[in-house]
Amino acid sequence: MIGRQRERAIIAEALSPRSASPAVLLLGEAGVGKTLLLDTVVEEAEHAGSRVLRVRGSVAESELAFAGLHQLLLPVLDGAADDLPARQRAALLGAFGLGEDPAPPDPMMVSLAVLTLASQFASARRVLLAVDDAQWLDRGTCQVLGFLARRLAGESIGLVVSVRGTRRPDWLDSTVSQVVVAPLSSAEAEELLGVQPDPPVGLTRRQVLAAAAGNPLALIELTRQAARDGRLPPVGPVPLTDLLEETFAAQAGGLPQATREALLIAAAAEGAALSVVLAALPPGSDTEVWLPAEQAGLVHVRADRVEFRHPLVRSAVYGAAPFTERRRAHLALAAVLGGDPDRQAWQLSAATVAPDTAVAVALEATAMRTFGRGAVAEALAGLERAAQLHPDAGERARLLSTAAYAAVLVGDLDRAETLGAEASHLDPDPAATSWISALNGLIAMLMLRLERAFALVVGEEPLPVPQLAEDVSTIATGIAYHSGLTAQRERIRPMLAARGAQDDDAGGRPFHLWDIGVTDPFVHGNTVRALLPSLTARPGLVPTETHTLGVLSMLLDETETAVSLLGEVVNPQWEDAADFHGGMTAVDLAWANLDCGRWADARLGVERLAERFLAGHRNLGSARALTALATVCAVTGEPETALRHASAALAVTEPARALATVVRAGRAAALAATALGDHHAAHLHAGSLFSGSGVPVHYHLSCYAVADHAAAAVLTGHAEQARAALNEVIAAVGAGASARLRQILLRATALLAEPDAAGAHFREALEDPAGQRWPFERGQVWLEYGEWLRRQRQIADARAALTKAREIFGGLGAVHWTQRAEAELRAAGVSVDAARHSALRSLTPQRQRIVRLAAQGLTNREIGQRLFLSPRTVGTHLYQAFPALGVTSRGQLRDVVEREDGAGPGR
Repeated sequence: MIGRQRERAIIAEALSPRSASPAVLLLGEAGVGKTLLLDTVVEEAEHAGSRVLRVRGSVAESELAFAGLHQLLLPVLDGAADDLPARQRAALLGAFGLGEDPAPPDPMMVSLAVLTLASQFASARRVLLAVDDAQWLDRGTCQVLGFLARRLAGESIGLVVSVRGTRRPDWLDSTVSQVVVAPLSSAEAEELLGVQPDPPVGLTRRQVLAAAAGNPLALIELTRQAARDGRLPPVGPVPLTDLLEETFAAQAGGLPQATREALLIAAAAEGAALSVVLAALPPGSDTEVWLPAEQAGLVHVRADRVEFRHPLVRSAVYGAAPFTERRRAHLALAAVLGGDPDRQAWQLSAATVAPDTAVAVALEATAMRTFGRGAVAEALAGLERAAQLHPDAGERARLLSTAAYAAVLVGDLDRAETLGAEASHLDPDPAATSWISALNGLIAMLMLRLERAFALVVGEEPLPVPQLAEDVSTIATGIAYHSGLTAQRERIRPMLAARGAQDDDAGGRPFHLWDIGVTDPFVHGNTVRALLPSLTARPGLVPTETHTLGVLSMLLDETETAVSLLGEVVNPQWEDAADFHGGMTAVDLAWANLDCGRWADARLGVERLAERFLAGHRNLGSARALTALATVCAVTGEPETALRHASAALAVTEPARALATVVRAGRAAALAATALGDHHAAHLHAGSLFSGSGVPVHYHLSCYAVADHAAAAVLTGHAEQARAALNEVIAAVGAGASARLRQILLRATALLAEPDAAGAHFREALEDPAGQRWPFERGQVWLEYGEWLRRQRQIADARAALTKAREIFGGLGAVHWTQRAEAELRAAGVSVDAARHSALRSLTPQRQRIVRLAAQGLTNREIGQRLFLSPRTVGTHLYQAFPALGVTSRGQLRDVVEREDGAGPGR
């Protein structure tokens, strides 16, 4: 290897066991030497005794679910998988289509199974995972690798990934070290040219150097061409990759006809086993057919596969062949792939240009099998291609709309919009048209076009008590909730009432409960809350029902149920959590976590989505994520950041009239202003959530801000304005308040009451133990009650209340509110030490969770299963946390956690 000392040093340092994250990404143009660097790393690792698992992405398998992962694990899968925990083994085998469970495998269990396997091998000797041409890996494999890259700390595992181009893959964590493999310098290029078998001289040498521009592969191949033909291919303004493909195509063109045919079949079958390629060759072919191609340096024939020397060789061979020859190759491969229907379907697809029902049906079956294995992105590609090939317009519309929904699930909203629009122009069937319009309405909502969304689902003109199917009405009621517009709810109510009157069983179905619960949460809230326990415990819920019930539970303050249900659908630890359903589910789970005091989990769930919003990817999911992050920042001591995030979210959601998010962003801004001590700004932000006469801007969410509005209004002399808002909220809520909302209303009533009467309302708010389920809001009541008691000179009781508030806020990490409670305690004559450094909270959120679970007595394996980490990684985290916490044994952790949290509920 000539040059590359700098790159090799960076790679060695990144993969060192001392590295906090032993992983490295190689970027660079085709032919620049990434594969050679990766091969060198592999050779050195094997020489040092490491076990190496390799995978190389291929164009032909990029749409096959977990094809790359299967290639990576194939050498070890048979024996090692048997030692995995049962759930992990079932998930991994299910991902490969080898399992017996028909349910889609849990993507986190698949990733955890791979981590467990690698960790088991690493306990004996170091493991290196080598990934080449990752740009062509299937999405499922990429997500698993992204998961691994984030969890290598403490593991004796290295990861090196090679990607063509200079753009970091979005699935790879930004903390992974990056090396851009640059072209060789002039001196290095001259040196490489000089060691070639027949180096060019004179003008030809200068032409080779100029055309190659430091690209090693170009230098070598152009030198070969010049030596063989006595000239170079036309240079001109041709991209280097095109020039190289022309060079390789010329080399292949000089081979015998049988060898060229064999090469084309190998190119069309890239990634398939050698036995498959050999079976597809013309009758009478033998292994000698490959010899001329091997002698030309175009391929290597291995024991199990034909491997092109470089992906550009494969591209050149395939691209140079006429379509009729490529079609013949694909059909030959399809004929021998009867035992692998997925690969067979894609080979038939590549051979088909005219509509063909049989091929479309085969591709749809492949797509649905892929969907069942949890690889939605790959299923989307199959559905889209099946739609292109189906001759029937109605079937094309069905396939396109199904593909559009799959695109929504993976968060590709632009693609979903395109597919949905295509479907809407195809099918005259009224039932199908209704569903396709509703789907387009869902997509429009996610893209912040809420009024257009509602019109697509319900129609422009009111109809006399129209009926909507449940799957359609669910979308309509969701749009109406996010818009918060009264006119939309009024359009929907007659439809829901008509359905309820005609269907005695409507109240037992999740989608109907969703419809009535989100449309009129205070009218139907108590009824729905009473039915939720039996519904959520019902066996056989499909994922869409679990998702719907989880969001409904979150909105109706069944917070713990919401966390449980939504956590089944999307987990913040999942690599694709931010993508699922346009990010909406991840944000709903974050809000539930925020409400119940799990603020670290809430932040984890929305940070990636919020970053996308700030990077310009602005849709409803990312705007809601930024709003949730603003709220977390406001209460955890980053009020300036919270205000910036809230303002950015409002700038997008106010023009879109997405009032649910507008109200949440306004409340985040009010909390941030309160933390900064700017009560006038807090009043302006909280007051904006109500009209001038006090009517809630959003019929549901504004009601939860009424106490914060009252607190700011009292401090700024606007108590009457807050009383008007409180009266409007009380009238709107009626008897339908949840335990959480009752606590908020009683707090607001106490703040606005005459001084002598306030205590009774505070005490009533604190009497209901259910209010402890929302610790921050409970802490606000204790704090303001303590302040009131101190003003009433009931000092002993004030001290007790303020101490309770301080414990709650300290446990949560609510910085400003903790400081305020401490200031009030000092004013009450209590000697309060300055806020001491929290050793536990100085740890990362991940390490905090591990310490807390260990304090509860869980083993490393049990903790790893909960947090999707290997036991070895858990042990490393604990080993590194002990000195920071001042402990020397696991048994001391419980005391540390109890001391840090006091009696507070923050977890």
